[in-house]
Amino acid sequence: MNRLQTLFMAWIFPWVPKRLLGRGVGVLMRIPFPGFLSGPLIWVFARIFGIRTADAEKPLHAYHSFDAFFTRRLKPGLRPIGGPVVHPVDGRLTQQGVIQGGELIQAKGWNYSLAEFLGDPELAKTYEGGTFLTYYLCPADYHRVHAPTSGELVTARHIPGLLWPVNEWSVHNIRRLFNLNERVILNFESPRGRWSEVLVGATNVGHITISMDPSITTNRWMWHEPTDRQYTPPIPVAAGSEVGMFHLGSTVICLFEKNFGIQSPGREMPVRIGEVF
Repeated sequence: MNRLQTLFMAWIFPWVPKRLLGRGVGVLMRIPFPGFLSGPLIWVFARIFGIRTADAEKPLHAYHSFDAFFTRRLKPGLRPIGGPVVHPVDGRLTQQGVIQGGELIQAKGWNYSLAEFLGDPELAKTYEGGTFLTYYLCPADYHRVHAPTSGELVTARHIPGLLWPVNEWSVHNIRRLFNLNERVILNFESPRGRWSEVLVGATNVGHITISMDPSITTNRWMWHEPTDRQYTPPIPVAAGSEVGMFHLGSTVICLFEKNFGIQSPGREMPVRIGEVF
């Protein structure tokens, strides 16, 4: 990021109404194209962002809005599931490690509270000594989020919040970034232990869809308290099955209890859905 961009992010962007901006961008993204323009507009859009159109489930002319293309599915069989615990997104693994002292690593020298992040101090305690993995999805990535392992969805929590960008500048300059932003927390149980998958909103990504519970509505017009859902019976998921989607790129954070015995790769790296650690 150059000096001008840094000055913009530090001194001007904090005053931008980010939730309103997210809603406005969402409206524009969902405007339907005239049929004959779908293919050419999506092609230009894909070229600008460097998107691999060959991976898309449908031909370009079948996507009638930018949002439909951003939330596209991949061709069947394109991401085989390589094991019982896999990467849940196409993106970049940016942070990982052992959960110690009830904190996760945001950036070098900066930690944030897991209890505040989950909105549940008791649940946070169960992850002590476990593993966390943070994934960043850029606009060029596939935007659907999948399950890293099998289990049953037992509860979900939607925590309203801000919509700061989750890019590299923000991660290194905004303390408690992921605790400030809006997020949806999905809590699972499995024979190996508990695990959670958290979808974090960002600027222009106020809209998060949860495939297993579309009634969860993010970036509402009216501010509200965190809302909880309990699923009876629990909803089963298999490793690699779809759990939700971003309507642009953002961040996913996975948490595993110590019993999983997961060894994180230990380095920042690009990943794809279905790849084993």
